[in-house]
Amino acid sequence: MSWIAYAGAGERTALFKAAGQLGVGRSNELRQAHKLVMETARYQNRLESLIRASTTGYKIQRTPHGVTSFLKILAYLRYVENVTAKDLEQNVRWGRQVLGWKELLPYENQIATIASGTLDIRGPELTDFERLALQTCNPVWFVEKTIRVFGRPFALKILSRNLSLLPAYIRLNMLKIRGQDRADAIASQVQGSRMQQLETILKMDRAPSASARSDPFRSGEIVMQDLASIVAGLVASPKRGSLVLDVCAAPGNKTSHLADIMDNTGEICSIDISEKRLSHWKTEMDRTGVTVAYPILGEARSIPIRKRADVILVDPPCSNTGVFARNPSLKWKTSAANIEEFALRQYWILRAAATNLIPNGTLVYCTCSLLPEENELVIEDFLKREQDFRLVPQTPFVGSPGLRGLGLCQRFYPHVHDCNGYFIAKLQRTD
Repeated sequence: MSWIAYAGAGERTALFKAAGQLGVGRSNELRQAHKLVMETARYQNRLESLIRASTTGYKIQRTPHGVTSFLKILAYLRYVENVTAKDLEQNVRWGRQVLGWKELLPYENQIATIASGTLDIRGPELTDFERLALQTCNPVWFVEKTIRVFGRPFALKILSRNLSLLPAYIRLNMLKIRGQDRADAIASQVQGSRMQQLETILKMDRAPSASARSDPFRSGEIVMQDLASIVAGLVASPKRGSLVLDVCAAPGNKTSHLADIMDNTGEICSIDISEKRLSHWKTEMDRTGVTVAYPILGEARSIPIRKRADVILVDPPCSNTGVFARNPSLKWKTSAANIEEFALRQYWILRAAATNLIPNGTLVYCTCSLLPEENELVIEDFLKREQDFRLVPQTPFVGSPGLRGLGLCQRFYPHVHDCNGYFIAKLQRTD
């Protein structure tokens, strides 16, 4: 947690850095540490409010990162996990061992106050949005925007769903799997249940980390991918031999899915601006047996190819508001001010991609955002300026209809569909 706060490292990178420093290497210890990191991020605003309430005049930003992280963990264990006094005492002892008793000495009163379990952060001075933000552990701006867009009852279900983990999903990679018997054996081995009408998708009945360490994963027979993201590939549905443009393609799950649908025929041009992410993309193509995809390092708003594609899939950078339940730290990395910037960039990426589509070709636009500004409003703006495009029906349609009368678009809500929040629009060029 200190590496995240101090150096801006991602959760996984920070975990391994800290584990190396402390000499922690056992898989069960790493899993427990990962859970603490993720769950303290999930409840971050509530935990910080508890810490501020633990002493008069306390300023969280003035405290060393290590101490702040320890106090967050302590508050999480006491007020969320409600652990026993004995377990709490043990965690305090561990904190003193790791940080040093001298480092924690000035904060002993705060530690005792937090451990007492008597703190109350429900002050009368809070606005309704601020109170709901602490109740559901979401940023105030997101609480307000969600309620204004979806109405209070539906919004509270979205916000509350962010307090718990989403199930993991697996896609069976038929490029590597030979025969239905092998597919059935893999489903049994990874303990996944098949989705109705979506035979190649498994909903996981156990922790996804176990599947990520399994032989089928190492061999490329399975891909860890969210349900809604898999549906986006099925909606695009390129035919064998097609020329496909995958825009903002890394880390590669959608590219490998498109290749699977095409039975490794045709050609996929995968564009991404990040050399590091494309490096991961190449590893994923090797693992999953994809031979028809080619990486292109470049800016999506000025696509550096002259080919006209049969199918284009556009998955631009977004606010990630649909992923808050799966990756809670993302809640605190964006703001209302970012949404307009995302929407503008998404629109120009979509327009740039559209110029590369053949007549009667398919253009699929998708994001993992719940907000209309990044979804319906982008599509509306695009259709006003591009008269030779129209929305067309999607197959499969397992989500909910789009907002603002765009019923041919498909939306996924975490509390309704048990997967990431998501948006899919399918368009066809008519000229």
